[in-house]
Amino acid sequence: MMNPSKYAYSIARVRAKRAVMLKPEDYEVLLKAPNIHQALTHLRSVSDIGKDIPQTEDVHEIEKHLANRFVEILHALIGSVGERVSRDFLELAFAKYEYETLKALLKAKFLRVPESEAILMALPLGRYSGALYTSLLSSKNAEQAIDLVPETELKLILKGALKEAETLKNPLPIEVAIDRWLYRQLCELTNRLKGDDKRWAKHLLGVEIDVKNILLLVRGKVLGLQPSTIEKMWLPLHYKLSFDVKSLAAQPLPSILQAIATSYYGEVVSPLARDVMEVERALEMLWVKENEKVFLHYPFTLGLIYAYANLKYVELKDIRALLFSKIMNLPPQKVLALITRHREKLSF
Repeated sequence: MMNPSKYAYSIARVRAKRAVMLKPEDYEVLLKAPNIHQALTHLRSVSDIGKDIPQTEDVHEIEKHLANRFVEILHALIGSVGERVSRDFLELAFAKYEYETLKALLKAKFLRVPESEAILMALPLGRYSGALYTSLLSSKNAEQAIDLVPETELKLILKGALKEAETLKNPLPIEVAIDRWLYRQLCELTNRLKGDDKRWAKHLLGVEIDVKNILLLVRGKVLGLQPSTIEKMWLPLHYKLSFDVKSLAAQPLPSILQAIATSYYGEVVSPLARDVMEVERALEMLWVKENEKVFLHYPFTLGLIYAYANLKYVELKDIRALLFSKIMNLPPQKVLALITRHREKLSF
């Protein structure tokens, strides 16, 4: 059993911060707010990342404030952990959110999405914010953008992935390459953890990897990719999935969904799912619930800190979508498709 005093201060901080995360009624207030200014006023009164947010319609200022507050919270959590291996794990685990920004930017560049639309796809965060974010955003193409990636090993991997993406005429190999590179390192760090820390870290990471593999399988099938191509991109770190990828990828989509429905993820993945988006939304909700479950178990573990950060990242993206929807004058029904937490509880 883990020594409770090891994370006593960290866990106390996490539980206090989780208590002030937005509730369903806060989402409803933001959804119903007649304009951005009223939405910001409410957010300022109830959210730690919304505290002191400027009263403005400038999306860049709003985004910068939210991202900076989020990063401050993560850095404070890392600083509250004394053990080196645990701190290393959290630093890389939290960097995962920044690499989601890189994935979105490279996808936008590959698809030649206009800058005005690419901005909506990618939240400036951590190392992928500021001047680097601006440079990536203004790159002429994906190749030029990859040249700007500061991590040497990742840059080389992405150059190879770009060739595959160009052959397939789809950015999926680029996104998968980043995931494979990142999760390999995270799994190596997880194996250095001990006891309950290791157990909960493996569970949360395992669910994430399984979710990514399920989406890869479904997307690959919809795109008409060869089973061998899907197998090549499969993250080789499965957790609760135990089927033959290449064999399953050769089956029609209903058969694939049926196989997934008999797995650990069957409670959310319906064999009757109509499209990739439906599967993706269902898995997003499951991932949120898996992180929420951690708070119901033995509290003094690294898993609780990681679960809170995951939930906070989802909340950050939801707040961003809710605020941007006010500036873009989107009706509440359309905004529901853009948010994850509390979606099932909202009365729209």
